[in-house]
Amino acid sequence: MAKVEKTLPLADELAAVAASAAGLLLTESTVAATLKLITSVAKSSVPYAMGAGVTLIDANAHKTSAASSNELVERADALQYDLEQGPCLSACASGETIVVQDIAADERWPDWSGAVATLRVASSISVPLKSSSESFGAVKVYSAEIQAFTERSRGILELLAQQATVWLEHATTAENAKKLSNELRSTLHSRDVIGMAKGIVMERHGVSENDAVRLLMKQAIAEHLTLSALAVRLVDAATSRGT
Repeated sequence: MAKVEKTLPLADELAAVAASAAGLLLTESTVAATLKLITSVAKSSVPYAMGAGVTLIDANAHKTSAASSNELVERADALQYDLEQGPCLSACASGETIVVQDIAADERWPDWSGAVATLRVASSISVPLKSSSESFGAVKVYSAEIQAFTERSRGILELLAQQATVWLEHATTAENAKKLSNELRSTLHSRDVIGMAKGIVMERHGVSENDAVRLLMKQAIAEHLTLSALAVRLVDAATSRGT
C-alpha cells in the first residue's frame, strides 16, 4: 500500500517552492544553476527520496544526466542509457509519468531492474519535461523503499516538471542572449583592432587602405594567424613603443 504523508495543500506547497526558487534564479539565471535547483527541489519536495536528477535529450537523441543529487542517481541513470531501457527513458519516449512502486517485481525493463538492484534502488518516479508537447528530458526521483510514492508525490513532481520547463526556457534564453552579446562585443572589438592595425600598416608603408588589408592578410596567412590575432599583436607592439 502506498505511503501517506500530511503536508500543506499541493498548490500552496508548489507556490512556496516556486517563490523561493525565483529569487535564486534571478541572481544566477543559467541552465546549469537551473538544473541544479530543479534537482534539489525534486529531492526535498518528494518524501522518501534517496536521490533526484534531470535527464536531457539533445537533437541527436543523446541522453545525459544533466544534474543529479548524488552518485547513486548517476549510476542508476547510466544503467538506463547503457541498456537502453528504464523508467526515465520510457517517460521521455512516451511523454507520460512513469511510476515504479517495486522495481524488483516490475517486468517492463528486466535488464535494468536486475542491474539496478545492486544500488538498493527499490522504486522510482519519472516525469517528462515537455515543451510544445515534445519531451526533451525528464525529472526523476529514486527511493530505497518500495511503494514510496503517493498520488501527491506524483502531483508535486508533475507540477515541478511544468515549472522546470519554464525555468529552463528562461535560463536558456538568458544564456543565449548573453553569449550573443559577448560574441557581438568580441566581433566589434576585433573590427576596431583590425582597423587600428590597418592604419598602422598604411602609415608605416605609405600604402592605400586596400593595400594595407592585403598586406595584413598575406602576413596572417604566412604566420598561420587569424587576421584578428595579427592585428592585436601589431597594435600591442605599436602601443608598447609609444609608451
